Amino acid sequence: MSWNLCGIELGSPLVAASGPLGWGKEFFEIFSTDGLGLFIPKTVTLKPKVGNPPPRIVETTGGLINSIGLENDGVYEWLKLEDLYRSLDIPVMASIAGGSLEELSTLGEIMEKLDYIAGVELNLSCPNVEGENWSNNTTSVLEATRAVRKTYSRLLFVKLPPKDNIFPYIEASRSGGADGFTLFNTLPACDRIKGGLSGPAIKPVYIRLLKEIMEEIDIPVMASGGVMTEKDVRDYLYLGVKAVQIGTAFFKDPDIAKRIYQELQ
Repeated sequence: MSWNLCGIELGSPLVAASGPLGWGKEFFEIFSTDGLGLFIPKTVTLKPKVGNPPPRIVETTGGLINSIGLENDGVYEWLKLEDLYRSLDIPVMASIAGGSLEELSTLGEIMEKLDYIAGVELNLSCPNVEGENWSNNTTSVLEATRAVRKTYSRLLFVKLPPKDNIFPYIEASRSGGADGFTLFNTLPACDRIKGGLSGPAIKPVYIRLLKEIMEEIDIPVMASGGVMTEKDVRDYLYLGVKAVQIGTAFFKDPDIAKRIYQELQ
């Protein structure tokens, strides 16, 4: 059985969300891709970022709050992992973010040359950073999406935050050239630290928001938020999404994708 994500054939509807598995080097040295249909490495920026000062992760009832701040070694270090990504038996979609339109265009230009990535997820909505969060208004969403589309011609998903009135942001990004959407990023929260809440506590909120979206407009969506079980995946797929991302659950069970996929059969 296969699933189609805007022309990409996936062997599973389960996607390793950007973040928890890092860039994949350490994870795939120990664990396999079993159960996964797509891998999205941790968001990469043009230049290295040190991220936010500690503490950066706090466990809460029903989830985690993280304030990592897009820490990464920059795109030129990420490019050194080409052999790893070519060796995987599932597609890889890059996740990018930038602090300026010029940075986003440059990242798009770099990604355009990489035949070993299946597409790009443009992260416009990390709640833990200054500068890289473009989702505060529709004009910024439009400009940021357009900046990447100007230099990148292939599959482009845009990752947006959970908002009650998300439709104008979706339309702005579509106008800028988005092919699909990752809905949603983490939920802004505070418990000892300010950051993004992930984990099972957010799923009922995201189900409600996604239900409203999918009933109104026909767009390709990867759902993200609170997936811990096979039932969670089915709840999202029932809404009509193309794929379902798994994130925080990997911290509890690195083999969770394999287990959930088996239960889906």
